[in-house]
Amino acid sequence: MAKPDQVSDQALREMLEHAQQELRKNQATDAVHTLVKALFRLLELKPELITENMQPRPDWKIPFLSRWPQLGANWKKGSLEAEKPEIEFVREKFALSEAIIYYEFVLETSIKREV
Repeated sequence: MAKPDQVSDQALREMLEHAQQELRKNQATDAVHTLVKALFRLLELKPELITENMQPRPDWKIPFLSRWPQLGANWKKGSLEAEKPEIEFVREKFALSEAIIYYEFVLETSIKREV
């Protein structure tokens, strides 16, 4: 199981730990806001993620960042294509399950990218 202590960057690890505490206190909306900040810290550390594509099928490429869950903290339209990722909050409140999905995305991506 992935854990924040597997993340070597101190600032990113602290953000993930803070989000984890918010999740434990059932502060899902606060956790999502923390996780968006953590995502942008990850992009500072690994800017290649901004332009990285996945190729799920031959001759079909999709931006890696399109895997980010669109559950209310969504990519601003056109920002991925412009390679200037920007998040817009289209909802005011988030469910715990949604916050956990965002948490897992940031944590697992950070660990896989050895940040």
